[in-house]
Amino acid sequence: MSSPPRSPVFFHQPDVRGGHFSSVSGNQTNHFSNQLFRHKDLDELLAPVDDAAYSRSGPVAKCLRGTREKVIGEIRQCIRTGDRPICWLIGPAGSGKSAISQTVAEHYAAKDRLLGSFFFLRGAGERSDIARVIHTLAYQLSISIPSTKSSIQNIIQSDRTILSQSLRYQFKKLIIEPILAARNTIFARFARTKPAVIVIDALDECNDKDSMAEFIEVVIDAFHEYRQLPFRIFVTSRVEEHIRKKIEAPIACSAIHHLSLLDFDAHLDIHKFFQSYFSTIYDENLRVMQSIPLPWPSESDLDALTRKCNGLFIFATTLINFINNQKGLPPHKLWRALTAEVGLDTLHMQVLQDAPLDHNFQRVLGTIILLSSPLSIRSLAHLLQLQAVDIVQALLGTQSILMIPGDDSQPIRLFHTSLRDLLTSQSRSHEFFIDPSPRHFAIAIDCLTIIGIPLKKGIIYCGAQKYACLNWCYHFYQSLIHGGDNIHNSQFEISLMKPLKVFRSQPLSIWVNTLVSEGYKQTLDVLDSVLSILKVSFLLPL
Repeated sequence: MSSPPRSPVFFHQPDVRGGHFSSVSGNQTNHFSNQLFRHKDLDELLAPVDDAAYSRSGPVAKCLRGTREKVIGEIRQCIRTGDRPICWLIGPAGSGKSAISQTVAEHYAAKDRLLGSFFFLRGAGERSDIARVIHTLAYQLSISIPSTKSSIQNIIQSDRTILSQSLRYQFKKLIIEPILAARNTIFARFARTKPAVIVIDALDECNDKDSMAEFIEVVIDAFHEYRQLPFRIFVTSRVEEHIRKKIEAPIACSAIHHLSLLDFDAHLDIHKFFQSYFSTIYDENLRVMQSIPLPWPSESDLDALTRKCNGLFIFATTLINFINNQKGLPPHKLWRALTAEVGLDTLHMQVLQDAPLDHNFQRVLGTIILLSSPLSIRSLAHLLQLQAVDIVQALLGTQSILMIPGDDSQPIRLFHTSLRDLLTSQSRSHEFFIDPSPRHFAIAIDCLTIIGIPLKKGIIYCGAQKYACLNWCYHFYQSLIHGGDNIHNSQFEISLMKPLKVFRSQPLSIWVNTLVSEGYKQTLDVLDSVLSILKVSFLLPL
């Protein structure tokens, strides 16, 4: 959840009297808060999303050396000498846009010309929140161009409400004006034929279409208003109607250079990708592969696999993960891949059907794909009242479609958000269908249950309890909008009432403290929506 940075005044449990909270006086609080605010570092003020940058930790997709050279060459040409400041790459899901963005960002970072980067990821908390983009880019800008730091810090300290203002106002004050103030430094550092770059990947995975459309307008208008801005922007997204309308509008034509991945034949690149990774698989499995003649796979098999991918790198990546999975021999799984029907859904279903699913599988996987932000394995286990080993055990055999870390302090992630789309569509996933409404409802109950566990120490929730505190009403709301009729089911009501009563019986101070600490507005807005739906629901005749 995002909100303006603040210096919270926490409520302590011993100060609760008759349902009311006591605290220090307002004048003392304001003076203390102002002093804290002035001494905060810029990273505290802006709270950038650390795992959204190109340098984020963990496995990241990037182009294999020698592949995607034509499209990357055209992107670099557009940035270097193009007459339009925004280079926009569009392509279908799974076509490799993020790998291209990562490669482009790494290239300009190595040249010391990357001002900032933001890699959106749907279902990844702040990485899917458009409000976090400007804050993160502003912080990165203060690092890449140090002379902008004082400007950004002065703006925030002179207007403490700026981080909750409109995207247009924030972009102007936190990005454009600091860059203009440092323009002489930037022009001296970057030649006009080698401008600085900002990379924004997968804009379509933002969680708010209206805000996304507003952001596009803001960026386009900025380049129209300030025609000598010393940087370029590289953006990728899917071809979605609300995006297409904005980037193809007449006012956008003079600012955006369009590229489509469909105009670049990916078959040769996917063929190279297969050759490289199958060679690695062979070398890493010599003991079981000694009887398999080289070349493996044969040229005809490589051609067949390449055709199956139909230009989608996500299919190639998932297929390699499937074949390289520890369960089964690589030649046998290659044969299965060659004889399977074409399509990413088919491959995902193949992995799920092969996995040794245990009794926790549906609950664990359903929770992972519907969380509003990722939880570490340890925190996920706490939320579900399981052991960390139970989480890993439940997902054995799915490593080709899920990134399962070896460290329990790290989260499990989807290789691609297309898996979430598959599993929440009954017509596509069949027996593996995860119904969003009851699963969100169950997560809401799990959240309320662990909030009801008294803290041993401290005045705010941490880990899974913090997630539960901030998101129980989000999951309840999602359960209502995906299938509100369930709320009238007496079994659902009974299962909800018990944890709600426990939650109500606990001192609310810790919940309030956590909301204040993390930014409460979005949580309370969702809670208000829940109450509105319930009011209408129970007033209507059944």
